[in-house]
Amino acid sequence: MKKVMMLALALGASTSLAAPFVYPANWTSNKPGDVQTGGTFRSVNLQDFKTLNPFVSSESPNLPAVLSAGSLLGYNPVTGNYAPYMAEKYTQSADKRTFTFDIRKGMKWSDGKPITVDDWITAYTIDSNKDVGSNTFDYWTINNQPIKVTKVDSNTLKVVFPKADVTAIEFLSGIFLPQPTHVFMPVWKAKGAQGIKDMWTISTNPDNIVTSGPFMLDRYVRGERAILKKNPYFGEWNKDSAGKSLPYLDGIQINIVADANAQLAQFLAGNLDTYSPDNRDKLAQVKSAMDGGKVKGTLIPNASARASSDFMVFNMDDSATFKTKLFSNVKFRQAMSMLMNRDAMVDLALGGLGEPTYTSVYPVYKDWIPSGMDKYKFNPTAAAKLLAELGFTKKGSDGILVDKAGNKLEFTLITNAENNRRQSYAKVIQDEAKKVGVKINVSAIAFNQMTTLLDAKDNFGRRNFDAIIIGLTGGGQVYPVSGPSVVECKGLGDGGNLHMFNQSNKCRFPFETQAVNLFWKGRAEFDLAKRKAIAAQIQRNEMENQPYIQLAAQTVHFAWTDRVQGEYNRPQINSLNASTLFGPRDIALTWIKR
Repeated sequence: MKKVMMLALALGASTSLAAPFVYPANWTSNKPGDVQTGGTFRSVNLQDFKTLNPFVSSESPNLPAVLSAGSLLGYNPVTGNYAPYMAEKYTQSADKRTFTFDIRKGMKWSDGKPITVDDWITAYTIDSNKDVGSNTFDYWTINNQPIKVTKVDSNTLKVVFPKADVTAIEFLSGIFLPQPTHVFMPVWKAKGAQGIKDMWTISTNPDNIVTSGPFMLDRYVRGERAILKKNPYFGEWNKDSAGKSLPYLDGIQINIVADANAQLAQFLAGNLDTYSPDNRDKLAQVKSAMDGGKVKGTLIPNASARASSDFMVFNMDDSATFKTKLFSNVKFRQAMSMLMNRDAMVDLALGGLGEPTYTSVYPVYKDWIPSGMDKYKFNPTAAAKLLAELGFTKKGSDGILVDKAGNKLEFTLITNAENNRRQSYAKVIQDEAKKVGVKINVSAIAFNQMTTLLDAKDNFGRRNFDAIIIGLTGGGQVYPVSGPSVVECKGLGDGGNLHMFNQSNKCRFPFETQAVNLFWKGRAEFDLAKRKAIAAQIQRNEMENQPYIQLAAQTVHFAWTDRVQGEYNRPQINSLNASTLFGPRDIALTWIKR
């Protein structure tokens, strides 16, 4: 899901005085005169949040993103365009490489300190430093050439891209976020990267967390809830079309409910304001509750395809062991793709409300997906033939395929215990693989533990997992073929980026190098048709090499109670304009009906 940062329109002609942003009235289904202020929005998350540190956060959703106002530019969900937000205005050079921003005056952090040009310089200095290990580190280069940021004067910021980049506008709205200089820079100067990484853990006193967004952290109780309260300074520079300060809400409560079925029960009991059913049974329960009057609210089924992915990824860091050598063989991965009964996954895990996927481009971007992506669809006979070519021609007495050296075709597949959907996928995979003689041991662990396995290395420099089912969300609409942190091989070397199958800090396979080159070629292409053609090449490369074995995609459904108001208008209600925590709405424009 892409982050929807709400831009606004100036209240009057540009002057030297500080002018707030005004959110257009047509962004929600309500009129400003209908709005009531106060109240608490009630949401839920499957697992504990890992950190409050914006430089090291990599999960989705995450609290640093929730607490951020956004950046220089913002996305308009009605027009689909980008326009100035924290910048009052900007210019772009004729060669499309240089952006010059006039920073909006009057903005403040949650501690009352002004938001200035220096806060973008701080973000640039720290986020682009490799030793910090930021999840967005790879976004600071374009094909290994750095983006440069300079302070022109006290109110002007210049961003120079090494090459013209069609996604620059999205980088300037969703990646390049200001960070409080008065908080981070003293630590940076005194303790460097390690000092930054040690800051703002999930246990940090909320009084020490400084944010730019409509809300600030009031309290975090591990395993129970995050409580947010209104940022009193946000409303000074963010107004609705009637001139009322935002946000309307007094606060947000995000409960930690580590079971998807329990989340449904909470919504049906009236303890949550919004919910997104993820299969036919849950959708039916919500509809029945609303039809019967138990829950008064709105249900929009099949709003759109979901802007996210689920896939299986193998550990391909090296070929030093039997397993990693096997995982590194493209025939093995092709065989495994043909053991994925994706139709069964859609039926059993999603209740029929979804579709098989064969590419990393989310189904919501159907016009970006070329034909023929299902070459390695479910075909157990063909899969067994490929495995035989790898030497697995006979089964042992236990029914498991074994090669001439006595190696059994067996591995462990991990996914997160909080996610019933992925566990169902794993069960389908396990059952189908067993039929051809592949033994898969399924293990469900906490999400945070699973992501640590993806990153952490032992004393021999190896990661200790075979295969994992996980997913990605986010990305942009201009060029929806993942991002640098997924494509680049070099990354951070010691973890932290999203090139999940290979964390060796180098490209091990020709297809990786090809993917990198195509990715950057597409980023430099401003002709839409040509850019889509490059995206098709990228996807065919993925299809043939199966670095990420795509599984299935959900159809997204939205439900909310009549208690909560301020959702987008129906044409804008889709997965691209919705968040996991808040649904199809901007939280600053959300209000509680009493």
